[in-house]
Amino acid sequence: MLCWIVCYLIWLISALDGSCSELPPVDNSVFVGNETDEQILGIYLCIKGYHLVGKQSLVFDRSKEWNASLPECHLGHCPDPVLEHGKISSSGPVNASDKITFECNDSYVLKGSNWSQCLEDHTWAPPFPICRSRDCEPPGALVHGYFEGETFTSGSVVTYYCEDGYDLVGTQMLQCIDGEWNSSYPTCESIQETPKPAEQSALEKAILAFQESNDLCSATENFVRRLKEGGLTMEEVKFSLEIKKTKLKTDILLKYHS
Repeated sequence: MLCWIVCYLIWLISALDGSCSELPPVDNSVFVGNETDEQILGIYLCIKGYHLVGKQSLVFDRSKEWNASLPECHLGHCPDPVLEHGKISSSGPVNASDKITFECNDSYVLKGSNWSQCLEDHTWAPPFPICRSRDCEPPGALVHGYFEGETFTSGSVVTYYCEDGYDLVGTQMLQCIDGEWNSSYPTCESIQETPKPAEQSALEKAILAFQESNDLCSATENFVRRLKEGGLTMEEVKFSLEIKKTKLKTDILLKYHS
């Protein structure tokens, strides 16, 4: 601060002895100058409660003319607040520490803080909110699916469906609430078919029929009946049994030598 005062006094003495032109006045400001060999560099500082509009630094050279237009000190400490599709409590200049409030127009909803304060560093905090439409954007389309619903205004509902062969995973009905869908979109996933159990051969069915009866005669009759129902002859049965016998021997030998 002392340096600024000394610099200003040097500039003032130069002005009084006629070597400088009169100091250009700027209301509600303080001028600080710094003299060099060929020129004087000056800056304007607005007093508390005002903010500078225009170029702050000015240079006085040998032509004794200022090289820039003068700035102005405007009442108010922060940039004018703006809220699209809404209203602000203040309509005039805002000073440091002043607070303002926000309100959205009908059919819009406020997203963010409903108030803000002008700080000493010429900024607003919290940041200004936005007014978002209460209507929703069209919902997303599904791969292998579709939705039913033609309006997306606040309160409207859309319903999702999947194509044949696909299952819906997630919320089927979505509702528009204050500009946002109340749930994430579902998905359509392919239906996994359950594998069918392997069918028993005619011989296996005949063997099971044989085992179901404790009486040997009844068991034999059941066995023969099942063979006939399956269309098997005794020769085919004998051949199948020989194959099973050979396989059993092979499995036993492999297990014994392993």
